[in-house]
Amino acid sequence: MSIERIPSDFASYSDAVAVSGPGRWIQVAGQVGMDADGKVEGDLAAQTHATLDNVEKVLAKVGADLGDVVKIVVYLTSLDDYASFSAVRAERFGDVLPASAAVQVAGLLLDAEIEIEALAFVAE
Repeated sequence: MSIERIPSDFASYSDAVAVSGPGRWIQVAGQVGMDADGKVEGDLAAQTHATLDNVEKVLAKVGADLGDVVKIVVYLTSLDDYASFSAVRAERFGDVLPASAAVQVAGLLLDAEIEIEALAFVAE
């Protein structure tokens, strides 16, 4: 199995991620930063951390982790604080940055400011 990541020239994501070889694809449904009490709290950076924590929990259930993520789609209620999200993405993914798209939306469940869906690949 081979994963090739082509980093962006200006941001904390990959412009492309090429995957080849046998394995399985995992599509993670949109996650928000909901805590154990079903609440979403904090600023965008805190919600991004909590959201990625939830993505990690889902991935762990199928034997994967953030290092296996090849693409994320991010839904934000405002792009005004995009830099906060981007900084957390860089911190959490390190040098295995996924391809990434961000879309501004009118609203999200639980009044969240961010929702993330992920696509991962795990080699066999």
